[in-house]
Amino acid sequence: MFATLSARLRHGALLALPLLALIGCATPAPPEPPVVASTTREMVAAVDRVDARTRTIVVRGPDNKPQTLQLGPEVRNFDQIRRGDRVRLHYEEAVAVRMAPRGSRLEPETVVGAARAEPGARPAAGAAAATRAQVRITALDTANNTVSFVGPSRVERTVAVRAPELREFLKTLSVGDRVDVAIAEAVAIRVERPER
Repeated sequence: MFATLSARLRHGALLALPLLALIGCATPAPPEPPVVASTTREMVAAVDRVDARTRTIVVRGPDNKPQTLQLGPEVRNFDQIRRGDRVRLHYEEAVAVRMAPRGSRLEPETVVGAARAEPGARPAAGAAAATRAQVRITALDTANNTVSFVGPSRVERTVAVRAPELREFLKTLSVGDRVDVAIAEAVAIRVERPER
């Protein structure tokens, strides 16, 4: 079930990226292809405690530090979780950016989706969200790899740019540039029986 859930979430997250390719199709010149960076992380931890009343579990990962996870009603079959079970958390993020074609306007859009285990199956759940918007660059710091921008909400944000591909893109920007951005995130959790 988890492989199917993970595949569905990965597919949903990556579907947001081509949205940038469709932006500005009415402009005379073909739009520049987006610069894309993606990351995947996975953590496996052992269940140390289960609190059915609060729907929380305490897990210990490879560092043996306890971490409390709140599992909402979307994690079906919670009552099957036992001390010693393994919890697998999978996280994916993809970011696509490109210079906005001159005079273009991109309406912000967010798409979300979720999946969960079938009744009676091992507990599992996942969610994916994809957002696209046009932002205006307000400040750049290529020495520290940060960029500040204002999006549709008119709130200024400053973010650290970690991916090498995006750092190269950062060097091409100037204050006042407009950039089309698409961000897709997917997270999945699955509870497994302990290995014997």
